Amino acid sequence: MRIIAAGFAALALTVGFSSASRADELMTECMVTASEKMCQCIISRIPADQRANAILGLRKSNQSVSVSGNLLNPSNLSPQEMQGLNAVVAAQAYCM
Repeated sequence: MRIIAAGFAALALTVGFSSASRADELMTECMVTASEKMCQCIISRIPADQRANAILGLRKSNQSVSVSGNLLNPSNLSPQEMQGLNAVVAAQAYCM
């Protein structure tokens, strides 16, 4: 029984650390174009299971703007990137 409990505790710590790591990555990507206050609000509105996709979408958007100076063409996004960017846009609208 102790082994099972220890396994669940280890899993919970791993999930917690990975979630915190994603929040840090998301904050980094978000702050390329928004204030810290806005990014904190956005991050609080994005469910943990969508953060990885949000990071992908924001990273792709930031790269597009920094390389070409043009806005991102949605047809160039993978389904995961599109889903993540949609989550960010919805959260951003709520935070405005």
